[in-house]
Amino acid sequence: MKRQVSISESEWQVMKLIWSDPPQTLPELLDKLSGTAWSKTTIQTYLARLVKKGALTTRRQGKGYLYYPAVSEEACQLAEGRDFLGRVYDGSLSKMVLGFVRGGQLSPEELAELKALIDREEAAHGCPQ
Repeated sequence: MKRQVSISESEWQVMKLIWSDPPQTLPELLDKLSGTAWSKTTIQTYLARLVKKGALTTRRQGKGYLYYPAVSEEACQLAEGRDFLGRVYDGSLSKMVLGFVRGGQLSPEELAELKALIDREEAAHGCPQ
């Protein structure tokens, strides 16, 4: 991602739908978001904001538009994660992980996955285990 796109919580819901099966039309999104309390106008506003922010691009199709992601979900997750780390943990990933580990917030499966990830990274960088 060339520049960070800041996406609100509601906009994340819209983006997740578009990332899951691009491109999407307004009627498709309205159908998929029918469980929310959002009106058609609200959803159109979110789409317009996402286009303006550079998170979505559009292409005309008939009387409507196809909405395409202009940024990847992974790039947005990384940008949001960095922003969160900076605000809450002074930019320290280890502080955050230690907080979750010490707070009992990780399942045994997640702990095993985290340990395996660390082992792989250490092996890849020639670090002693």
